[in-house]
Amino acid sequence: MIAFTRQSVDIDTEFQPTVLPALPEGFEIIDDTLHFQGIDLMALLTDPISVQGVAEKTATPLYVRRLESLRDNYHALHYWFWVAKEQLHYPGNLMVAYASKANPSEPVVRTLLEEGAAYECSSAYDIDIVRHAYDQGWLDQDRTILANGFKIPVYADNLVRLRRDGFEHLTPILDDLDEIDTFADSGLTFDVGLRYRTDMQEVNRFGMSVDDLECAVERINAAGNLRLTILHAMQTVHADEGLRYQAAMMRSLRAYAQIKRIAPTLHRFNLGGGLPGRHSDMDFQDWMYQTLRNIMEVCEEEGIEPPDLMIESGRYLVQDHAMKMFRVLKGGKAASDGVPFYVIDGSIMSNFPDAWALGDEFTVLPINNWDSPFVEARLSGLTCDQDDIYPTRKMGDEPIWLPADTENLVVGFFHCGAYQETLGGRGGSKHCLLPEGAELIIDTNDQTGEYIFADYDAPQDAGAVLGNMGYARR
Repeated sequence: MIAFTRQSVDIDTEFQPTVLPALPEGFEIIDDTLHFQGIDLMALLTDPISVQGVAEKTATPLYVRRLESLRDNYHALHYWFWVAKEQLHYPGNLMVAYASKANPSEPVVRTLLEEGAAYECSSAYDIDIVRHAYDQGWLDQDRTILANGFKIPVYADNLVRLRRDGFEHLTPILDDLDEIDTFADSGLTFDVGLRYRTDMQEVNRFGMSVDDLECAVERINAAGNLRLTILHAMQTVHADEGLRYQAAMMRSLRAYAQIKRIAPTLHRFNLGGGLPGRHSDMDFQDWMYQTLRNIMEVCEEEGIEPPDLMIESGRYLVQDHAMKMFRVLKGGKAASDGVPFYVIDGSIMSNFPDAWALGDEFTVLPINNWDSPFVEARLSGLTCDQDDIYPTRKMGDEPIWLPADTENLVVGFFHCGAYQETLGGRGGSKHCLLPEGAELIIDTNDQTGEYIFADYDAPQDAGAVLGNMGYARR
Protein backbone atom coordinates (compact mmCIF):
# COMPACT_ATOMS: atom_id res chain seq x y z
CA MET A 1 0.00 0.00 0.00
CA ILE A 2 1.06 3.59 -0.52
CA ALA A 3 2.20 6.06 2.09
CA PHE A 4 -0.24 8.66 3.38
CA THR A 5 0.06 12.30 4.26
CA ARG A 6 -2.24 14.37 6.46
CA GLN A 7 -3.74 17.51 4.97
CA SER A 8 -6.05 20.03 6.58
CA VAL A 9 -9.51 19.99 5.04
CA ASP A 10 -12.64 21.71 6.32
CA ILE A 11 -15.13 18.89 6.80
CA ASP A 12 -17.86 17.78 9.12
CA THR A 13 -16.67 16.35 12.42
CA GLU A 14 -18.33 13.05 11.51
CA PHE A 15 -15.52 12.40 9.03
CA GLN A 16 -12.53 13.77 10.95
CA PRO A 17 -9.64 13.23 10.75
CA THR A 18 -9.25 13.32 6.99
CA VAL A 19 -6.26 11.67 5.35
CA LEU A 20 -5.59 12.09 1.64
CA PRO A 21 -3.37 9.58 -0.09
CA ALA A 22 0.05 10.88 -1.04
CA LEU A 23 0.35 10.32 -4.76
CA PRO A 24 3.24 8.17 -6.00
CA GLU A 25 5.24 9.28 -9.02
CA GLY A 26 3.21 9.35 -12.21
CA PHE A 27 -0.14 10.16 -10.56
CA GLU A 28 -1.93 13.51 -10.41
CA ILE A 29 -5.39 14.84 -9.60
CA ILE A 30 -7.12 16.92 -12.28
CA ASP A 31 -10.70 18.10 -11.70
CA ASP A 32 -11.10 15.73 -8.76
CA THR A 33 -10.21 12.63 -10.79
CA LEU A 34 -7.07 10.55 -10.87
CA HIS A 35 -4.75 10.64 -13.87
CA PHE A 36 -1.89 8.17 -14.32
CA GLN A 37 0.96 8.64 -16.80
CA GLY A 38 -1.15 11.21 -18.61
CA ILE A 39 -4.22 8.94 -18.84
CA ASP A 40 -7.57 10.19 -17.56
CA LEU A 41 -8.62 6.99 -15.81
CA MET A 42 -12.25 7.99 -15.27
CA ALA A 43 -12.60 8.73 -18.98
CA LEU A 44 -11.78 5.09 -19.71
CA LEU A 45 -15.03 4.19 -17.96
CA THR A 46 -17.27 7.06 -19.07
CA ASP A 47 -16.22 7.91 -22.64
CA PRO A 48 -16.47 5.51 -25.58
CA ILE A 49 -13.06 4.30 -26.73
CA SER A 50 -12.10 3.61 -30.34
CA VAL A 51 -10.44 0.25 -30.96
CA GLN A 52 -9.54 -0.42 -34.59
CA GLY A 53 -12.13 2.13 -35.68
CA VAL A 54 -14.96 0.65 -33.62
CA ALA A 55 -16.42 2.63 -30.71
CA GLU A 56 -16.51 0.58 -27.50
CA LYS A 57 -17.95 1.34 -24.07
CA THR A 58 -15.85 -0.26 -21.35
CA ALA A 59 -17.18 -2.06 -18.30
CA THR A 60 -15.92 -2.78 -14.82
CA PRO A 61 -14.11 -4.64 -13.52
CA LEU A 62 -11.59 -3.32 -16.05
CA TYR A 63 -8.08 -4.66 -16.45
CA VAL A 64 -5.81 -2.13 -18.19
CA ARG A 65 -2.39 -2.91 -19.66
CA ARG A 66 0.07 -0.18 -20.67
CA LEU A 67 2.53 -1.74 -23.12
CA GLU A 68 4.82 1.29 -23.16
CA SER A 69 5.82 0.66 -19.54
CA LEU A 70 7.18 -2.75 -20.57
CA ARG A 71 9.47 -1.11 -23.10
CA ASP A 72 10.53 1.56 -20.62
CA ASN A 73 11.46 -1.01 -17.99
CA TYR A 74 13.40 -3.16 -20.45
CA HIS A 75 15.48 -0.25 -21.73
CA ALA A 76 15.96 1.24 -18.25
CA LEU A 77 17.90 -1.86 -17.16
CA HIS A 78 20.24 -1.44 -20.12
CA TYR A 79 20.66 2.25 -19.37
CA TRP A 80 21.54 1.68 -15.71
CA PHE A 81 24.01 -0.99 -16.76
CA TRP A 82 25.56 1.28 -19.38
CA VAL A 83 26.03 4.12 -16.87
CA ALA A 84 27.67 1.82 -14.29
CA LYS A 85 29.75 0.10 -16.99
CA GLU A 86 31.12 3.46 -18.14
CA GLN A 87 31.89 4.60 -14.60
CA LEU A 88 33.64 1.36 -13.60
CA HIS A 89 35.02 0.33 -17.01
CA TYR A 90 33.27 -3.00 -16.66
CA PRO A 91 34.42 -5.21 -19.54
CA GLY A 92 31.36 -7.46 -19.86
CA ASN A 93 27.97 -7.00 -21.48
CA LEU A 94 24.36 -7.39 -20.30
CA MET A 95 21.54 -9.56 -21.64
CA VAL A 96 18.01 -9.06 -20.29
CA ALA A 97 15.66 -12.03 -20.50
CA TYR A 98 11.95 -12.09 -19.79
CA ALA A 99 10.89 -14.77 -17.30
CA SER A 100 7.54 -15.70 -18.78
CA LYS A 101 6.18 -17.17 -15.55
CA ALA A 102 5.58 -13.61 -14.30
CA ASN A 103 2.97 -12.98 -16.98
CA PRO A 104 2.81 -15.19 -20.10
CA SER A 105 -0.02 -13.31 -21.83
CA GLU A 106 0.41 -12.56 -25.53
CA PRO A 107 0.59 -8.73 -25.38
CA VAL A 108 3.30 -8.86 -22.72
CA VAL A 109 5.44 -11.52 -24.39
CA ARG A 110 5.05 -9.93 -27.82
CA THR A 111 6.03 -6.46 -26.61
CA LEU A 112 9.17 -7.58 -24.78
CA LEU A 113 10.32 -9.96 -27.51
CA GLU A 114 9.86 -7.25 -30.13
CA GLU A 115 12.13 -5.02 -28.02
CA GLY A 116 14.84 -7.69 -28.17
CA ALA A 117 14.53 -9.48 -24.82
CA ALA A 118 15.78 -13.02 -24.50
CA TYR A 119 13.07 -15.47 -23.43
CA GLU A 120 13.16 -17.60 -20.30
CA CYS A 121 10.96 -20.70 -20.33
CA SER A 122 9.80 -22.63 -17.31
CA SER A 123 7.57 -25.39 -18.73
CA ALA A 124 6.82 -27.48 -21.82
CA TYR A 125 4.09 -25.13 -23.07
CA ASP A 126 6.58 -22.26 -23.16
CA ILE A 127 8.11 -23.98 -26.19
CA ASP A 128 4.80 -23.57 -28.02
CA ILE A 129 4.95 -19.86 -27.19
CA VAL A 130 8.48 -19.70 -28.67
CA ARG A 131 7.26 -21.37 -31.86
CA HIS A 132 4.30 -19.00 -32.07
CA ALA A 133 6.60 -16.00 -31.56
CA TYR A 134 8.89 -17.26 -34.32
CA ASP A 135 5.95 -17.73 -36.72
CA GLN A 136 4.74 -14.19 -35.92
CA GLY A 137 8.19 -12.68 -36.43
CA TRP A 138 8.70 -11.51 -32.84
CA LEU A 139 11.99 -13.40 -32.64
CA ASP A 140 14.29 -15.34 -34.96
CA GLN A 141 16.35 -18.47 -34.41
CA ASP A 142 19.33 -16.42 -33.23
CA ARG A 143 17.46 -15.20 -30.12
CA THR A 144 18.67 -16.64 -26.81
CA ILE A 145 16.10 -18.97 -25.26
CA LEU A 146 16.81 -19.97 -21.65
CA ALA A 147 15.07 -23.16 -20.54
CA ASN A 148 14.72 -23.08 -16.77
CA GLY A 149 12.51 -25.22 -14.58
CA PHE A 150 12.44 -28.95 -13.93
CA LYS A 151 13.07 -30.89 -17.17
CA ILE A 152 10.35 -33.51 -16.96
CA PRO A 153 10.35 -35.79 -20.06
CA VAL A 154 7.75 -33.87 -22.10
CA TYR A 155 9.59 -30.58 -21.45
CA ALA A 156 13.02 -32.02 -22.26
CA ASP A 157 11.71 -33.66 -25.44
CA ASN A 158 10.16 -30.38 -26.59
CA LEU A 159 13.51 -28.65 -26.05
CA VAL A 160 15.33 -31.26 -28.13
CA ARG A 161 12.81 -30.83 -30.96
CA LEU A 162 13.16 -27.04 -30.82
CA ARG A 163 16.93 -27.32 -31.06
CA ARG A 164 16.62 -29.79 -33.94
CA ASP A 165 14.48 -27.23 -35.76
CA GLY A 166 17.34 -24.74 -35.83
CA PHE A 167 17.23 -22.70 -32.60
CA GLU A 168 20.98 -22.63 -32.05
CA HIS A 169 20.87 -20.41 -28.97
CA LEU A 170 18.45 -22.54 -27.00
CA THR A 171 20.19 -23.03 -23.66
CA PRO A 172 18.84 -25.56 -21.12
CA ILE A 173 19.64 -24.46 -17.58
CA LEU A 174 20.25 -27.73 -15.74
CA ASP A 175 18.85 -27.92 -12.24
CA ASP A 176 19.87 -31.49 -11.47
CA LEU A 177 22.47 -34.02 -12.61
CA ASP A 178 19.73 -36.27 -13.97
CA GLU A 179 18.81 -33.63 -16.55
CA ILE A 180 22.10 -33.91 -18.43
CA ASP A 181 21.52 -37.24 -20.18
CA THR A 182 18.61 -36.20 -22.41
CA PHE A 183 20.68 -33.47 -24.04
CA ALA A 184 23.94 -35.43 -24.07
CA ASP A 185 22.19 -38.34 -25.80
CA SER A 186 20.31 -36.17 -28.31
CA GLY A 187 23.06 -36.12 -30.92
CA LEU A 188 22.68 -32.32 -31.09
CA THR A 189 25.02 -29.62 -29.90
CA PHE A 190 23.76 -27.56 -26.98
CA ASP A 191 25.04 -24.64 -24.99
CA VAL A 192 23.93 -25.38 -21.44
CA GLY A 193 23.84 -23.63 -18.10
CA LEU A 194 23.97 -24.82 -14.51
CA ARG A 195 21.83 -23.56 -11.69
CA TYR A 196 23.71 -22.92 -8.45
CA ARG A 197 22.01 -23.10 -5.08
CA THR A 198 23.26 -20.20 -3.00
CA ASP A 199 23.53 -21.18 0.65
CA MET A 200 22.02 -18.30 2.61
CA GLN A 201 20.36 -20.43 5.32
CA GLU A 202 17.00 -20.52 3.52
CA VAL A 203 15.70 -23.93 2.49
CA ASN A 204 16.02 -23.94 -1.29
CA ARG A 205 14.77 -26.74 -3.53
CA PHE A 206 16.40 -25.40 -6.70
CA GLY A 207 19.92 -25.68 -8.03
CA MET A 208 23.04 -27.67 -7.28
CA SER A 209 25.75 -27.59 -4.64
CA VAL A 210 29.32 -26.80 -5.69
CA ASP A 211 30.17 -30.52 -5.55
CA ASP A 212 27.29 -31.31 -7.90
CA LEU A 213 28.32 -28.46 -10.18
CA GLU A 214 31.80 -29.94 -10.50
CA CYS A 215 30.33 -33.37 -11.23
CA ALA A 216 28.05 -31.82 -13.84
CA VAL A 217 31.00 -30.13 -15.55
CA GLU A 218 32.82 -33.47 -15.80
CA ARG A 219 29.80 -35.06 -17.47
CA ILE A 220 29.25 -32.07 -19.77
CA ASN A 221 32.89 -32.08 -20.85
CA ALA A 222 32.77 -35.85 -21.44
CA ALA A 223 29.61 -35.63 -23.58
CA GLY A 224 31.34 -33.90 -26.45
CA ASN A 225 28.19 -32.19 -27.75
CA LEU A 226 27.54 -29.95 -24.73
CA ARG A 227 29.24 -26.68 -23.87
CA LEU A 228 28.83 -24.92 -20.53
CA THR A 229 28.30 -21.18 -20.99
CA ILE A 230 26.08 -19.96 -18.10
CA LEU A 231 26.01 -20.21 -14.32
CA HIS A 232 22.60 -19.25 -13.00
CA ALA A 233 22.67 -17.92 -9.43
CA MET A 234 19.55 -19.20 -7.67
CA GLN A 235 19.19 -16.30 -5.28
CA THR A 236 16.78 -16.52 -2.36
CA VAL A 237 17.57 -12.92 -1.38
CA HIS A 238 15.90 -10.04 -3.21
CA ALA A 239 17.85 -7.16 -4.71
CA ASP A 240 16.27 -4.58 -2.42
CA GLU A 241 17.78 -6.32 0.63
CA GLY A 242 20.98 -4.35 0.12
CA LEU A 243 24.13 -5.83 1.65
CA ARG A 244 22.50 -9.20 2.19
CA TYR A 245 21.75 -9.49 -1.51
CA GLN A 246 25.27 -8.42 -2.44
CA ALA A 247 26.74 -11.03 -0.07
CA ALA A 248 24.65 -13.77 -1.68
CA MET A 249 25.56 -12.60 -5.17
CA MET A 250 29.27 -12.54 -4.34
CA ARG A 251 29.09 -16.05 -2.91
CA SER A 252 27.51 -17.23 -6.15
CA LEU A 253 30.21 -15.46 -8.11
CA ARG A 254 32.93 -17.32 -6.22
CA ALA A 255 31.20 -20.53 -7.26
CA TYR A 256 31.27 -19.20 -10.83
CA ALA A 257 35.03 -18.64 -10.54
CA GLN A 258 35.56 -22.15 -9.19
CA ILE A 259 33.63 -23.70 -12.07
CA LYS A 260 35.24 -21.51 -14.73
CA ARG A 261 38.64 -22.92 -13.83
CA ILE A 262 37.48 -26.36 -15.01
CA ALA A 263 35.11 -25.11 -17.74
CA PRO A 264 36.83 -22.29 -19.69
CA THR A 265 33.81 -21.91 -22.00
CA LEU A 266 31.80 -20.52 -19.07
CA HIS A 267 31.44 -16.78 -19.62
CA ARG A 268 27.95 -15.71 -18.51
CA PHE A 269 26.79 -15.12 -14.96
CA ASN A 270 23.01 -14.99 -14.58
CA LEU A 271 22.03 -12.84 -11.62
CA GLY A 272 18.59 -14.46 -11.67
CA GLY A 273 15.46 -12.59 -10.64
CA GLY A 274 14.67 -10.83 -7.40
CA LEU A 275 14.35 -7.27 -8.69
CA PRO A 276 11.35 -5.43 -7.22
CA GLY A 277 8.90 -3.51 -9.37
CA ARG A 278 10.00 -0.23 -10.92
CA HIS A 279 7.71 1.72 -8.56
CA SER A 280 9.56 0.48 -5.46
CA ASP A 281 11.83 2.66 -3.35
CA MET A 282 15.00 0.89 -4.53
CA ASP A 283 17.67 3.00 -6.23
CA PHE A 284 18.22 0.84 -9.32
CA GLN A 285 21.17 2.85 -10.58
CA ASP A 286 22.97 2.48 -7.25
CA TRP A 287 22.11 -1.23 -7.14
CA MET A 288 23.62 -1.74 -10.58
CA TYR A 289 26.75 0.21 -9.65
CA GLN A 290 27.28 -1.72 -6.41
CA THR A 291 26.68 -5.03 -8.18
CA LEU A 292 29.21 -4.36 -10.95
CA ARG A 293 31.76 -3.02 -8.49
CA ASN A 294 31.46 -6.09 -6.26
CA ILE A 295 31.67 -8.42 -9.25
CA MET A 296 34.88 -6.74 -10.39
CA GLU A 297 36.40 -6.97 -6.90
CA VAL A 298 35.57 -10.66 -6.53
CA CYS A 299 36.84 -11.47 -10.03
CA GLU A 300 40.11 -9.65 -9.33
CA GLU A 301 40.55 -11.68 -6.13
CA GLU A 302 39.73 -14.90 -7.99
CA GLY A 303 41.99 -14.06 -10.92
CA ILE A 304 39.29 -14.29 -13.62
CA GLU A 305 37.79 -11.94 -16.18
CA PRO A 306 34.47 -10.36 -15.11
CA PRO A 307 31.67 -12.25 -16.86
CA ASP A 308 28.97 -11.14 -19.22
CA LEU A 309 25.82 -10.69 -17.15
CA MET A 310 22.24 -11.84 -17.55
CA ILE A 311 19.16 -10.60 -15.69
CA GLU A 312 15.80 -12.38 -16.01
CA SER A 313 13.52 -10.60 -13.58
CA GLY A 314 9.92 -10.98 -14.69
CA ARG A 315 8.42 -9.04 -11.80
CA TYR A 316 10.51 -5.94 -12.48
CA LEU A 317 9.63 -5.91 -16.17
CA VAL A 318 5.86 -6.32 -15.84
CA GLN A 319 4.60 -5.42 -12.38
CA ASP A 320 3.83 -1.78 -13.07
CA HIS A 321 2.36 -2.25 -16.55
CA ALA A 322 -1.17 -3.10 -15.38
CA MET A 323 -3.99 -1.77 -13.22
CA LYS A 324 -7.50 -2.93 -12.32
CA MET A 325 -10.50 -0.73 -11.69
CA PHE A 326 -13.69 -1.64 -9.82
CA ARG A 327 -16.94 0.21 -9.12
CA VAL A 328 -18.08 0.43 -5.53
CA LEU A 329 -21.55 -1.12 -5.39
CA LYS A 330 -22.24 -0.46 -1.75
CA GLY A 331 -20.57 1.73 0.83
CA GLY A 332 -20.96 1.98 4.57
CA LYS A 333 -21.40 -1.69 5.48
CA ALA A 334 -19.76 -1.31 8.88
CA ALA A 335 -17.72 -4.04 10.51
CA SER A 336 -17.71 -4.73 14.25
CA ASP A 337 -15.00 -2.09 14.78
CA GLY A 338 -17.05 0.58 12.99
CA VAL A 339 -14.81 0.77 9.89
CA PRO A 340 -17.05 0.48 6.82
CA PHE A 341 -16.62 -2.07 4.06
CA TYR A 342 -16.92 -0.81 0.48
CA VAL A 343 -18.26 -3.66 -1.67
CA ILE A 344 -16.74 -3.71 -5.18
CA ASP A 345 -18.06 -5.37 -8.35
CA GLY A 346 -15.43 -8.09 -8.42
CA SER A 347 -13.40 -10.45 -6.29
CA ILE A 348 -10.19 -9.50 -4.52
CA MET A 349 -9.41 -13.18 -3.96
CA SER A 350 -9.62 -14.00 -7.69
CA ASN A 351 -7.84 -10.90 -8.94
CA PHE A 352 -5.12 -10.65 -6.30
CA PRO A 353 -4.41 -14.15 -4.97
CA ASP A 354 -0.94 -13.12 -3.80
CA ALA A 355 -2.56 -10.48 -1.56
CA TRP A 356 -4.64 -12.88 0.56
CA ALA A 357 -2.20 -15.82 0.30
CA LEU A 358 1.16 -14.03 0.71
CA GLY A 359 0.31 -10.56 2.01
CA ASP A 360 1.60 -8.74 -1.09
CA GLU A 361 0.43 -5.14 -1.11
CA PHE A 362 -0.67 -2.90 -3.97
CA THR A 363 -1.12 0.78 -4.62
CA VAL A 364 -4.87 1.34 -4.04
CA LEU A 365 -6.35 4.74 -4.92
CA PRO A 366 -9.80 6.15 -5.69
CA ILE A 367 -10.25 7.16 -9.32
CA ASN A 368 -12.83 9.88 -8.62
CA ASN A 369 -14.58 11.75 -5.78
CA TRP A 370 -11.33 13.33 -4.63
CA ASP A 371 -13.28 16.41 -3.55
CA SER A 372 -14.99 14.31 -0.86
CA PRO A 373 -13.75 13.95 2.72
CA PHE A 374 -11.71 10.77 3.17
CA VAL A 375 -12.44 8.12 5.80
CA GLU A 376 -10.96 4.84 6.93
CA ALA A 377 -12.44 1.95 4.98
CA ARG A 378 -11.86 -1.60 3.82
CA LEU A 379 -12.73 -3.15 0.47
CA SER A 380 -14.91 -6.23 0.14
CA GLY A 381 -15.21 -8.51 -2.86
CA LEU A 382 -18.48 -10.03 -4.04
CA THR A 383 -17.74 -13.62 -3.07
CA CYS A 384 -19.20 -15.16 0.09
CA ASP A 385 -15.76 -15.78 1.55
CA GLN A 386 -14.33 -14.08 4.61
CA ASP A 387 -10.92 -13.72 2.96
CA ASP A 388 -12.28 -11.67 0.05
CA ILE A 389 -11.24 -8.34 1.60
CA TYR A 390 -8.52 -5.72 1.26
CA PRO A 391 -6.37 -5.08 3.19
CA THR A 392 -6.15 -8.83 3.65
CA ARG A 393 -5.61 -10.69 6.90
CA LYS A 394 -1.98 -11.26 5.89
CA MET A 395 -1.39 -7.49 6.02
CA GLY A 396 -2.46 -6.76 9.55
CA ASP A 397 -5.49 -4.67 10.38
CA GLU A 398 -4.67 -1.21 9.03
CA PRO A 399 -7.58 0.20 6.93
CA ILE A 400 -7.05 2.30 3.84
CA TRP A 401 -8.40 5.81 3.22
CA LEU A 402 -11.12 6.35 0.63
CA PRO A 403 -13.70 9.05 -0.15
CA ALA A 404 -16.71 9.14 2.16
CA ASP A 405 -18.84 9.84 -0.90
CA THR A 406 -19.31 6.42 -2.52
CA GLU A 407 -21.76 7.50 -5.23
CA ASN A 408 -20.34 6.28 -8.57
CA LEU A 409 -17.02 5.71 -6.80
CA VAL A 410 -14.36 3.76 -8.69
CA VAL A 411 -11.31 2.27 -6.96
CA GLY A 412 -8.09 1.31 -8.72
CA PHE A 413 -5.43 -1.28 -7.88
CA PHE A 414 -2.11 -0.33 -9.46
CA HIS A 415 1.21 -2.09 -10.08
CA CYS A 416 -0.51 -5.45 -10.45
CA GLY A 417 0.91 -6.84 -13.68
CA ALA A 418 3.06 -9.70 -12.33
CA TYR A 419 1.81 -13.11 -11.23
CA GLN A 420 -1.79 -12.12 -10.41
CA GLU A 421 -3.40 -13.47 -13.57
CA THR A 422 -1.01 -16.43 -13.66
CA LEU A 423 -1.93 -17.46 -10.11
CA GLY A 424 -5.62 -16.58 -10.36
CA GLY A 425 -6.06 -17.71 -13.95
CA ARG A 426 -7.18 -15.67 -16.93
CA GLY A 427 -10.62 -16.51 -18.28
CA GLY A 428 -12.10 -19.78 -17.06
CA SER A 429 -14.41 -19.90 -14.08
CA LYS A 430 -13.73 -18.14 -10.78
CA HIS A 431 -14.75 -18.50 -7.17
CA CYS A 432 -18.52 -18.02 -6.75
CA LEU A 433 -18.80 -18.00 -10.57
CA LEU A 434 -17.85 -14.34 -10.86
CA PRO A 435 -17.04 -13.58 -14.51
CA GLU A 436 -13.70 -12.38 -15.82
CA GLY A 437 -13.75 -8.62 -16.24
CA ALA A 438 -13.04 -6.60 -19.35
CA GLU A 439 -9.50 -5.99 -20.59
CA LEU A 440 -8.17 -2.87 -22.30
CA ILE A 441 -4.72 -2.64 -23.88
CA ILE A 442 -3.17 0.81 -24.23
CA ASP A 443 -0.16 1.45 -26.45
CA THR A 444 1.52 4.51 -27.97
CA ASN A 445 1.53 5.78 -31.53
CA ASP A 446 5.01 5.33 -33.04
CA GLN A 447 4.90 8.69 -34.81
CA THR A 448 3.19 10.96 -32.29
CA GLY A 449 3.86 9.20 -28.98
CA GLU A 450 0.19 9.64 -28.07
CA TYR A 451 -1.80 6.92 -26.34
CA ILE A 452 -3.92 4.65 -28.50
CA PHE A 453 -6.36 1.89 -27.58
CA ALA A 454 -4.89 -1.25 -29.10
CA ASP A 455 -7.47 -3.84 -28.07
CA TYR A 456 -10.51 -4.40 -25.88
CA ASP A 457 -12.07 -7.65 -24.67
CA ALA A 458 -15.55 -7.55 -23.17
CA PRO A 459 -16.30 -9.28 -19.86
CA GLN A 460 -17.22 -12.96 -19.80
CA ASP A 461 -20.88 -13.84 -20.22
CA ALA A 462 -22.76 -16.66 -18.50
CA GLY A 463 -22.15 -19.03 -21.39
CA ALA A 464 -18.39 -18.61 -21.16
CA VAL A 465 -18.36 -19.08 -17.39
CA LEU A 466 -20.62 -22.12 -17.31
CA GLY A 467 -19.41 -23.65 -20.57
CA ASN A 468 -15.92 -23.86 -19.14
CA MET A 469 -17.33 -26.12 -16.41
CA GLY A 470 -19.13 -28.48 -18.79
CA TYR A 471 -22.58 -26.92 -18.88
CA ALA A 472 -24.10 -26.81 -22.34
CA ARG A 473 -25.07 -23.40 -23.64
CA ARG A 474 -28.80 -22.75 -23.65
